[in-house]
Amino acid sequence: MSIEIKFRRGTSTEHNSFTGANGEITVDTTIKTLRVHDGVTAGGIRLAKFSDLSDAANLEYVTTNIVPASNVSLDLGTSERAWRDLYLSGNTITLGDSTISTDAGSVSFQDTDGQQVQISASTVKLGSGNTAIILGSSSGNLSINGGDVTLANVSITNLVLENVLGTQYGGTGLTSFTQNGVLFASNSSVLGFVTGTSGKVMQVGSNGVPKFDDLDGGNFT
Repeated sequence: MSIEIKFRRGTSTEHNSFTGANGEITVDTTIKTLRVHDGVTAGGIRLAKFSDLSDAANLEYVTTNIVPASNVSLDLGTSERAWRDLYLSGNTITLGDSTISTDAGSVSFQDTDGQQVQISASTVKLGSGNTAIILGSSSGNLSINGGDVTLANVSITNLVLENVLGTQYGGTGLTSFTQNGVLFASNSSVLGFVTGTSGKVMQVGSNGVPKFDDLDGGNFT
């Protein structure tokens, strides 16, 4: 004859007001699991079912913050078992002493004091496909798509240069001008200017240098 063992049983509501003896096991007929009692805790300690563990693994029923046991001691995923995608409803990610935040479609990189931080990258890609632009650095100079920088249809309200723009770059090479002066090429790479007074005309001397003087048929240099 087989022996049948039955534990005391009751609903979840009945268990909530029941304190079993230390070491006693009872059956919760509502959620179909066991409860282990210690003689003190009302309702005992509920044992998790397989389905409970499955739900916990999906984090679908987590109702509290997920916090590690100690500071800077645990990782989220590993190099062999990495998480796939990360979905966040907030607008800030904190990385060490810096933050990545988004507002109205723009992304900002700042330190904890709200100051902009440096972003280090060998190249920056703007756009996609065949029309993408690759910004990089070549010998300390800006490069676009690995070649010389060429700009067209550029509209600049105020352009401030720290140094005089030389003639080889399309500038004058001069820091100032005399009012009503006339620019001329003093040599193949330098611009100069001459000025005249009332009644004077610009003439070219024997040395080929333009000059303002009286139109009197005389010699001038």
